[in-house]
Amino acid sequence: MKKLILLAAIVLTAATSFGRDISRKVQVAFAQEFAGAANVNWYEVDNNYMAKFTLNARKITAHFDKDGNLIATSRLISDVELPYDVITRLIRKYPDQKINNIVEYVVDGNTFYSIVLEGETHWTTLKSNTSGDIILLKKLQKA
Repeated sequence: MKKLILLAAIVLTAATSFGRDISRKVQVAFAQEFAGAANVNWYEVDNNYMAKFTLNARKITAHFDKDGNLIATSRLISDVELPYDVITRLIRKYPDQKINNIVEYVVDGNTFYSIVLEGETHWTTLKSNTSGDIILLKKLQKA
């Protein structure tokens, strides 16, 4: 019963945050996927819905299609949350750079990470999968 009340509260919060434009399918899918979410804000993006919210003290973004299917999620994580293969390769390949931030993306069931490193003279942006395959996306000189 308690879960049902919580689910109803989340659905009402989501509907209130967005207005009447959000479909019932999306509201129910969100409430089932992210029970306990707070501070939910809804946006319409490219004929889909995007929810920005807090769950377990973390800021999360979730994308849903019009039918209520979860398309993708993103959240900030710390280096201790990276898979072992990723962190060990980062340490070996970039020993003199400090991890500035990490965003974990889950798209169609596949997880990857966007990692920004800070060095003495430049910023390095990398992409990694869970196996530790690292791709250099961008290297920017500091001003």
